[in-house]
Amino acid sequence: MPTTTTAETDTTRQPISPFLAGRALKSMRDAGFNLPTALGEVIDNSLEADANTIIIDMREVTVDRKRKAVDRIAIADDGTGMTEDVLHRYLQIGYSTRYMRTDTIGKYGVGGTTAALNFATRIDVWSRHSKDGPIHHVYLDLEEAVAAEDAGETVVIQPPDTEPLPTDLEGLFPAGTGTLVAWSQIDRLADGTGSHTPGELRSDVEKELSRIFREFLNGGITIELRYGGEATKLLPHDPTYRMENSWADHVISTELARLAGENPKKVDVRHFPANVVYDDDIPVAGSKVHLAITVYPDEVVRERGKGGDAFARKLRIPDNEGKLSFMRRGREISYTNVPKIFGTAVRESDRFIGIEVRFEPDLDRMMGVRNVKRGAEPSDELRQTLRDVLIPQMKQARNLVHDRWRQSGRTARESEGEHAPINEAVGEANRTLPKSRVEVTSDGQDIDQALEDLAHDVGKDDPEEARAYIERVRNLPFVVESVDWPGDQLFEIVHAGKTTIIRLNKRHRFYREMYTPIRNLSQQDPDSVIGEDAVAVARRAAEAITLLFIAYAKAESMHEDPDEQYNELRGWWGNFANYLLGKVKDVLD
Repeated sequence: MPTTTTAETDTTRQPISPFLAGRALKSMRDAGFNLPTALGEVIDNSLEADANTIIIDMREVTVDRKRKAVDRIAIADDGTGMTEDVLHRYLQIGYSTRYMRTDTIGKYGVGGTTAALNFATRIDVWSRHSKDGPIHHVYLDLEEAVAAEDAGETVVIQPPDTEPLPTDLEGLFPAGTGTLVAWSQIDRLADGTGSHTPGELRSDVEKELSRIFREFLNGGITIELRYGGEATKLLPHDPTYRMENSWADHVISTELARLAGENPKKVDVRHFPANVVYDDDIPVAGSKVHLAITVYPDEVVRERGKGGDAFARKLRIPDNEGKLSFMRRGREISYTNVPKIFGTAVRESDRFIGIEVRFEPDLDRMMGVRNVKRGAEPSDELRQTLRDVLIPQMKQARNLVHDRWRQSGRTARESEGEHAPINEAVGEANRTLPKSRVEVTSDGQDIDQALEDLAHDVGKDDPEEARAYIERVRNLPFVVESVDWPGDQLFEIVHAGKTTIIRLNKRHRFYREMYTPIRNLSQQDPDSVIGEDAVAVARRAAEAITLLFIAYAKAESMHEDPDEQYNELRGWWGNFANYLLGKVKDVLD
């Protein structure tokens, strides 16, 4: 007991509440929910009430005569509904029919109300517990609560009444039993700008909820998102790519149909399974967690440098880089990076690796589960247990990704040429560079001959293959190819119309001792590179580059007036090198 003074035990003083309800509720508005995780708290209650269908309706209004914003969100379910007594206490912070139980999704009784207050100042709840019974209603209005408290009144939640549903929500309430929760007086999304635009909100909600509740969606539960007159039934999004008929399966099937020239709207969705690297239980603290590690299918991994293109973004690949999905009783409670869990920094290849950790509620404390389901912070013991398994398994998973990249790189080099990625990237960068002033004196036949000679030099002897190669490079401003010819010439440049052909001599010592070892090293998985080998290659590369500049300077010195002859050339060379190095990155496999 706290020590008290005589004044403190004065009988004229009255007991006080440990908190000011109105102001406490107001402070809870900064609990840190985003919209999907806030909605997830309401969906949890629906699932616990045995709902089979959950509908989220986002109402849009016009702001400042031009912008759109969400001003009300309603969540309806066809669950068992609530008795009047339970409904009366539904909005009470700390109340839960499942308080501290470990066989349910929630157990603290703070999520639903706290989540709503992050965005709205009024919460209305209508529920019907008996199919033929009346619909009862309760509400909490934050502004009313603060005003009552300021007036010296006690903040209370009135008993359920029979206030009817707003007309535009009547059709949302299920025909039988169920519950409808409405958040209104939404002020935290009212600006309708940036991430608060209705379109961005809808996309974020769809993406997050389809992953968080993937097990329920896969099992047949329906979660439908309605907005602007459109209705979308969420597909499960499994970041390990093991689930059939998932969001990824639909996206991949549609993209492959499009590339094949088929109608993507009539595509037959098929499953694209991941490569399972690890899938087993791990003992921890007298219990266990289940760890699954997968590498995404070849249709997703494709080739290096495409992990952020439109197709990858639609598959939500960039979001996955280094993330672990923590699942508690079939519900994702966290999808996050865990510092130092892999023993190395997160890498580009990690966005193609799915990692899922499943655990039961008996490990809640060790997993760092909070009273609102917005994260998991594994204890040191659990983190170390996971780390011991993840380090070797992630090495294997990363090798599989790099094997795929190497294979796609070899295929591309065979069909398109070794330097195709650089040629294409420079072609794009060249659009904003000063244009060539080379006087074109050769006719079309000479240009065709130059391109045919190049095709022959790179081994395109088949006529069809040669024609395809020539058409691919004809409109590129620069085409670099590695060619084998005797002599000490490092490179040869031919200006063929609008295309400049650059042949690198494979027999030159610079190519053999610098370019080839660096290229080989760049194609290896980082975990397989021995430090001494990498250092040796880097040292020789540093020597070779320095000697290249010296050799150029020596070549200039063979002219009697090098400054007059080459000064402008040096300037252009330096400027273009600086520009291209800034524009062209991470294009090699």
